[in-house]
Amino acid sequence: MSNPSGLWLFALLFLSSSVSAQFKPDEMMKPYAYTNEFGEVLMCQLWAPQYPTQGKKYPLILFLHGSGECGNDNKRQTRVGLPSLLKQLVLQPEPVIVLAPQCQAGNGWVKNLAMQPDYRAAKEPTASLDIALELCRHLVQSKQADPDRLYITGLSLGGFGTWDAIQRDPSFFAAAVPICGGGDTRFSRALKAFPIWVFHGRNDKNVHPDCSRRMVRAIESVGGNISYTEYEYGSHVIWDQAYSDKNLVPWLLKQTRVKKPWWKLW
Repeated sequence: MSNPSGLWLFALLFLSSSVSAQFKPDEMMKPYAYTNEFGEVLMCQLWAPQYPTQGKKYPLILFLHGSGECGNDNKRQTRVGLPSLLKQLVLQPEPVIVLAPQCQAGNGWVKNLAMQPDYRAAKEPTASLDIALELCRHLVQSKQADPDRLYITGLSLGGFGTWDAIQRDPSFFAAAVPICGGGDTRFSRALKAFPIWVFHGRNDKNVHPDCSRRMVRAIESVGGNISYTEYEYGSHVIWDQAYSDKNLVPWLLKQTRVKKPWWKLW
């Protein structure tokens, strides 16, 4: 399905890692290029357990960056928001895989932003989001990631991408943390049992907080499992504050995927 050398793609990452105390968390990210069977390439950065236990499947967090980090240098996506998330992850007792792909300008995580109440999601995901989800599936199939503990989070453009991903298949991830994003309210009932913690700034001039509020209200109206934090004095740039919330990462890692019925393939 992909790189022949990537069957255990973390091997080189583990061998090249040094003691974590010697580095800042974001300095432990390692570049990786994933190529699928169609020759499509996804540039990403990986943060993996330093000393993996043979046969153990690890929780995985898919991080979707914002529009300012689009490009092809495979570096920008690690500089905004992600360092604050990683700082909290190193405090946790359990190692986690973090996957931070980079999309190019013009091929973002969504085709259109859910800015208006009548927003309707595109029928198919963008190529960038599709291959990012494919890489998550690849890590599960190669027995590196735990299929019941896949998580997704994103900020700004990545917040919209987070909503888009969980709307398309609520049974794929175990929980989501969309920051400064929005989605299609028609999917509220499908997300009723899905754990979501939403963050937004009340004074956001880039993405109005109504984008998050609409999704929260829609899911609450059907009795959904959703938490919402709106920072009273927050602007658009609230992701560091959100990821630094000491309750967020422990909450996220406690969530387990709602499994599909036995007659549906994973």
